[in-house]
Amino acid sequence: MIRHLLALILFPNLCFAIPFEVAFSPDRGATDLVVRTIESARRSVHVAAYSFTSKAIAEALLDAHRRGVDVDVVVDKSQATARYTAATFLANEGVPVRMDYRYAIMHDKFIVVDGETVEEGSFNYTAAAESKNAENVLVLHDAAVASSYDKEWNRLWQESARLGTAP
Repeated sequence: MIRHLLALILFPNLCFAIPFEVAFSPDRGATDLVVRTIESARRSVHVAAYSFTSKAIAEALLDAHRRGVDVDVVVDKSQATARYTAATFLANEGVPVRMDYRYAIMHDKFIVVDGETVEEGSFNYTAAAESKNAENVLVLHDAAVASSYDKEWNRLWQESARLGTAP
């Protein structure tokens, strides 16, 4: 169900509504909302992820890639040495994946879909985040918000190295 959030901007007497969806973990729909958001993609999915081991989310991204959606993923450098990562799985399936080595931690967790929708929140794309942690997912359906996140995603993408290559 989409609800509306009223946001005030800096102009007097001017308000606008941003449709949004929320979910929480443990086991209260967070992974399902992320997957549904990816499944809604028709043109592009840009992912920035700190920790990424969720099979369901990786499979949703691969499905989007296979149906012709431009899927690109940036992950934190910690994923280079992790035992299992969805980043490696996706790269092996032909999805472009890059590692960000610039920061102590690239702690972002967001997805931009079709330049119109943003999924963000504390939710890491992991099984532990879904079943053990108290985390949140917020999906905003607004092109202006998505544009800001896409600019940041593009900056991260440009500074990152192709998976398997250190800087």
